Parts: sequence; C-alpha cells; structure tokens
Amino acid sequence: MLVKKATAAVLIATLSLNGCTTVMTWSVNTPYSDTTHRHQVAKENVYAFGMTKADSEQLKKGSLVMMGERYWFAVNPDDSAKLTDVLAAKLDKQFDIVDEYVHRPLQALPVELKAAEGNDFVSEFCLRYTPQKPSETAELQRLQFKLNNAGKNTYIRCLRATGQYFAAPQQAQPDYRFQKTVPVEVYYETSEKHTDKVKLAANILSTPFTLAIDAAATVVALPLAVLGVLGSAFNR
Repeated sequence: MLVKKATAAVLIATLSLNGCTTVMTWSVNTPYSDTTHRHQVAKENVYAFGMTKADSEQLKKGSLVMMGERYWFAVNPDDSAKLTDVLAAKLDKQFDIVDEYVHRPLQALPVELKAAEGNDFVSEFCLRYTPQKPSETAELQRLQFKLNNAGKNTYIRCLRATGQYFAAPQQAQPDYRFQKTVPVEVYYETSEKHTDKVKLAANILSTPFTLAIDAAATVVALPLAVLGVLGSAFNR
C-alpha cells in the first residue's frame, strides 16, 4: 500500500511537469503586449476643503469635498475619515505629493476616472514630509507615516481615495481659501493589445519541438522517479 501511494504521488508530480518547456517558451518570448494610454480630461486647482454635514441628492454625510473653480471632488465617507485626519495635521509646511512607486514628485494630484463617461474616480498617491522639529516627527508617527529609507529623516504615507466629481455650484463660496492651491489632473486610461507577428510565428514553429522535449523528459524521468520511491519504500 505504501508503494502504491508513493508511486501515485510521483506520477502526479511528474506528469504535472509535462508541458513546462512549451509554457516557458511562450512566456519568455511572449508575442502579446498591452499599451496603456492616458487621456487628460481636465486640470483644476483646489483652493479649499469642505465637509458635508448631511446627506443630499449627490453627496453623503461625512464626505470630504475638494473645491475647485470648475469642479468639486467629493470623497466617499470611509476614505474621507482617513484623509481628514492627515490633512488636519499640525505641521508647518504643506505635504509633497509623490507617486506610490518610486516616490517622485507629482505635478498634480491624480484623479483617475473609472470610465470616460462617468464621474466616479479613484485617486492613489503618497504624501511626503521632512520634519524640522521633534513635534512634527511625533505628529507624523501618530498619523502612521513611515520613515523613507531613501531619504534622510523623510516620512511617507500612501493613500487611496474614491469618490465622484461634479461641476462646481456657482452659488457656493467657502469661508476660506488656501494660500497655495493644490493642482489636480483628471484623466482616464485605455488599454490597447498588440501582437508581435514575428515572435508569434517563431513560437508556433518551435512548439512541436518543445512538446517533443517535454514528452521525452516525461518518459525518461518517470521510471527513475518511481524506482527512487520504490527503493526508499523497500528499504524501510
């Protein structure tokens, strides 16, 4: 019984390797690729933040609203709670907006539309700050900022927010404005698929040979693997 179980396990493991060479050929020399295109919809400058106190037809209570001259960006309540705590930080300077991968400075806060025709958006970005005194360091740590290994005494926190954007109501006038506005870029992305015909032809031509290699490897490896298991089983 032990021999049968061991042999079955080896059969499954060995047969699962069949086709590895073929798969590797297609994955390493893949003829398929995707190109992402970024389409800018609008540029805006946010001059104030607001908070909704009650539900309305368009906005939910507790939504953080970023106010611009032409557009307002309303963040969903769950994300608003996280953002509000960070934006209300007791710091002497503004945060630097950086991207979430290599932390390079961004020219504008990215607002990506989920669909070209819709108003739902997602914004992913990181905030960077270099404290100048212990109280600022303590505040950043309280807000769960992490020390950036690439910079001296620089802290970073990455955030994600979802929401909707609307045309700014003309009658609304905030009680205050930022001394320095926050630039925003509204955009959407499309993806285009490509096929490299030369690579595709080369892969198709090589497939019969890689399949032959896979089959030979299975035939040779299987008896050796089984004999190895049999030997270990009988030695017990």
